[in-house]
Amino acid sequence: EDPGPFSFADPARVERILTRAGFLGVAMEPADLTLDLACSGGLEQAVAFAAEVGPASRAMEGQPGREAAIETIREALAPMVRDGSVMLPAAVWLVSARNA
Repeated sequence: EDPGPFSFADPARVERILTRAGFLGVAMEPADLTLDLACSGGLEQAVAFAAEVGPASRAMEGQPGREAAIETIREALAPMVRDGSVMLPAAVWLVSARNA
């Protein structure tokens, strides 16, 4: 239940929050997609994003070896670069509910 890009990954948590807020008929449908981590900005933009947002950022915070970790991220993302994009498989929830 930590804040961040994965904070709503658990359907039970999402349903609990919406139900407590007064919504009815909460439904969740998974949607798979491909996400450009670089927003067409190339490998270095994708590396910066991965290093500054989410679990990698929190894990590296205040730790020695941050530059080595960032280089590992760069190496992992490099094979996914296509025409300035870094395409990663992703998944989201499409959530619907009605107001009580």
